[in-house]
Amino acid sequence: MRIVEDVTSRVITQAELAHAVGASLRTIQNWGQGTSTPRGKAATRLIDVQHVVGELRDVYSDEAIQIWLRSRNRNLEGRRPIELLGEGRVDEVIEEVDNIVRGM
Repeated sequence: MRIVEDVTSRVITQAELAHAVGASLRTIQNWGQGTSTPRGKAATRLIDVQHVVGELRDVYSDEAIQIWLRSRNRNLEGRRPIELLGEGRVDEVIEEVDNIVRGM
C-alpha cells in the first residue's frame, strides 16, 4: 500500500506508524505488502497520519518532519506529536500543523 510506504520509507518507522494508527506492527507490514488493507478506525487514522506528513512536507524536509514528530512541542502541552497521534488526538496535531503551514 502506497500510503504505508510513503510515510514509513522516510519519515517514521513502521512501529511508530502502528502505534499512531492503533494497529500491530504485523498489520502495518501486511498493509505495506498489500496482503491486507486498512479498515475502519485504523484506515481513518492512517489517512490522518498521511495528511499530517503531507502538509509538513510543504514546509519541512523529511528529516525535519522526523524531528518535529518526535520532539516535545510547547504548543501541544510539551507532548510529542507522534504520541498524540497514537492517543487518537489527531485534531490537536493537525491544528498545530496548520499553524506551521500558515506561518511559513
